[in-house]
This record gives sequence, structure tokens and C-alpha cells, in this order.
Amino acid sequence: MKFARTVLGDVDVATLGATNAHEHVMIRGDLILVREPDFRLDDPAKAVEELSEYRSFGGGSIVDTAPIGIGRDPDALIRIARESKVNIIAATGFHKTRYYLDTHWRFQYSADEVAQLLIDEIEIGMEQNSYNGPLLRRSQARAGVIKVASDYQLIDSSTRLACRAAAKAHLQTGAPVLTHTEMGTMAMAQLGLLDGLGVKPNRVVLSHMDRNPDLALHKEVAQAGAFLEYDGPGRVKYFPESSLLALMRGMFDAGLGDHLLLGGDTARRSYWKAYGGGPGIAYIVEHFTGRMRREGFSQQQIDQVLIHNPARALAFSSVNG
Repeated sequence: MKFARTVLGDVDVATLGATNAHEHVMIRGDLILVREPDFRLDDPAKAVEELSEYRSFGGGSIVDTAPIGIGRDPDALIRIARESKVNIIAATGFHKTRYYLDTHWRFQYSADEVAQLLIDEIEIGMEQNSYNGPLLRRSQARAGVIKVASDYQLIDSSTRLACRAAAKAHLQTGAPVLTHTEMGTMAMAQLGLLDGLGVKPNRVVLSHMDRNPDLALHKEVAQAGAFLEYDGPGRVKYFPESSLLALMRGMFDAGLGDHLLLGGDTARRSYWKAYGGGPGIAYIVEHFTGRMRREGFSQQQIDQVLIHNPARALAFSSVNG
């Protein structure tokens, strides 16, 4: 059985259903909220409300991409998954460096030391306080993806160390790797770095790629074997949905639609209906898929992006090769 690891346990990837491949369910603290107060998503009851609506429109699974030190709450994710009946796949690893104080432990440890911390989050349980100590408090929730992040047009030394740790954790556990690309930059550089560390491109999901809607680049990334995650639906402050749909059409016309994933990345209170904002986590399954149909995408293509591609991208690979 090919499985994905959710906060409630391992599930057959065939049961994930429609999957939002890049989302944020809980952000309760840490430096990120000092920099961006609107990122505060700290009410589990509102998360249950938001995810329950997502489920009512056909949503099955969500990837919560808040890694270590980004205000995550593994124990709350367990409650939210149980009450909403939505599969939640949680992240270990790290976001971009600006979201961490320069005294954070991630900058003090070796790649091997960091790798073991990530492995333990995948195999034993996520650390409820993101290893901020002094005592460890393991959640029963285990991480199902490993996150790394680069900055705009830059992969700095701390990101390279995080990638070395992520690669070691991937090779030991088989967990897929999900990356943050800042405005869709450094995609091929990320793939080259990870590939050199033993992470095959087909085990990597590159997030936010539609913020750099360069079809030639996207073809190159897909032809290398990686998955591209697009999270523009409903967020027209970046570009109109017509641009995203044209990009998706170009990828399907090139025979590369099997490398595409969709996410919401609704990481702000002002984006959640439960907090009085919009468009809401349900937007992709409530509205965007309907527009895809009206724009000529077949149900088979919609299912490819929402169901079949995530099942492949989020599956654990065999650690025996």
C-alpha cells in the first residue's frame, strides 16, 4: 500500500480524495506573528468550522505546511482532523530564515543533528513546542512532509544546511519534500541542490510556482520530474485567475498536467470565512473547479490535479530504494 502520513495516522493514498496541497490550519505564535499579525490562526473551533465547509464541498485532505518554529500546534491538528473529518498532513522542517531569530537553534546545530530532529518528528511524533525546550513534549501527531524554503533569488547557507538535513531525513524515512519558492524563484536551483543530496525530483513539491508564471520554466521543472504547486485561486492580488488557467492549460497541452497540484495558502485571518474574511479554504472545491469546467478543462483533468497527482506526490517512498 502506498501511504500518506496524516496527524491521525497513515492512510492509503487512494483515500485522500480532493487535496489542498498547500494550506495553513494553525499558526499560534513565534516570530512570524510579530512580522505578520494577520497570520494568527489560533482558534481550533474556527479551524474545524473552516475545514468542515471544505469537506462539505468535496474536500478530502489538506497539507498544513507550517513547519518547526512557525506557530504550529500538532495537538490541535489532531482535534481539528477528528472533528472536521478532513485528513491533515503536517510538516516538519523549516520556513525561510526571516521568520526565525538569529539565535534560533536551527542556526546552531549541524545538518546531522537537525536531520535527527526531523526524523524523530516523522517517526515518533512532532515536538509540541518546536524543540524550544527545555523539555521535550511529543505529540502523537507525526509529520508527513519535510519543508525547506529559499528566499527571493537566493539560497543562503542556512537554507543549504536545512536542505542537507531534509535530504537525510527523506532518505531515512521516505517522507516527501515540499519547498517554499519565494515568488517562484530558485526552482531549478532547489531541485539541483536536493538531487545532489539524493532526493529525486519526483519526491519534491515546489510551492508557489504560479507566482512566476513562466511556462518554459514550468515545463523544465516538470520535465525534471518534480511537482509544481499552484496556489493562486481566489488570490487575485497576485494575478487574475485567467493567468493561472492559461498556465495550467499550457502545462496540459505540453502533456505535463500530471505534475500539477493546487493549494490555497490561505494563511491569513482575513482569508478565512470563519474569521469573517474570504475567500476561505473551500474556495478551490467550491468555486475554482467550476471555473475550470467552464474554461474547458475536463473532469479527468480536474481529478488529475486534485486527486491523482497529490496521491503520488504525498506518498512515502520506500527507504529501501
